[in-house]
Amino acid sequence: MKWIAAIALSLPLFLVQVLPASSQDLKKWNAQIAQHKRWLDTLGPDGKRYWIALDESRRPHRLYLGEGFFRADYNSQERFVETYSIYIAGHPEKYMLMDLFDARTRKHVGEFGWGGFKLYRRQLAETK
Repeated sequence: MKWIAAIALSLPLFLVQVLPASSQDLKKWNAQIAQHKRWLDTLGPDGKRYWIALDESRRPHRLYLGEGFFRADYNSQERFVETYSIYIAGHPEKYMLMDLFDARTRKHVGEFGWGGFKLYRRQLAETK
């Protein structure tokens, strides 16, 4: 009898369907992505030059970083890369994998992926 009750009570857990996102969620996500875009535009080629270009032709995307990025402190760099990743993923709770390159030297200087934000020390020292 206890087994029947346990099975009957656990069935709803297995039958729960994922509900589609509501229009309110989509509006909220679009507003967050638009806010990220405005902030990233101030850091782009015509702003503080954190980033120069994005190569979306291959995976992971290649983000070419400018001199403004290398002058910033580590926390600002990490926030920038994380926000850029969210922006190109198009969803505030998802991230896009990216390789980071120095726009001047075209050298691979870091990455953003499963392990989080990483800058390679040797290349970082060469760019300063």
